[in-house]
Amino acid sequence: MNIYDKALQFIKIRPHSSGELKKKLTLRGFNVEEVQEVTETLKSQGLIDDSAYAENYLAELIRNKTFGFYGLLAKLLQRGIEKTEAERVLKEQLSQEVEKSIALKLVGRKDWNKLKLAQTLSRKGFRTQVISTIIQNLDATSLPDA
Repeated sequence: MNIYDKALQFIKIRPHSSGELKKKLTLRGFNVEEVQEVTETLKSQGLIDDSAYAENYLAELIRNKTFGFYGLLAKLLQRGIEKTEAERVLKEQLSQEVEKSIALKLVGRKDWNKLKLAQTLSRKGFRTQVISTIIQNLDATSLPDA
């Protein structure tokens, strides 16, 4: 199977970013120049669109997962999205209010003490301002001190 057909096979299964596709093709033994050429061809044909992919993937993550800004950024980077593109999409789609609502979904799942909640939110990539706001705004009786 040639490199173009293999790339199309991957794209038929699910959408891919150009970085993700390059990685998969390189791991299959195709040479870097060929991989670059095929991904550029697929971009020009409209079969790969990193911007649309990033927007759709981020919307899915926001809807289904409980990650903060930095956690979502890491997920986008893992999928081969350029850092500048990932940050642009995050700034457009993830306001602090949206991030707070995601954090509150996580908070509602169990009883937390303040320290454990702050650690969990931090580990999931929430911004410091969001963590502070969540901790300060919660009822003192529902969150005992550590």
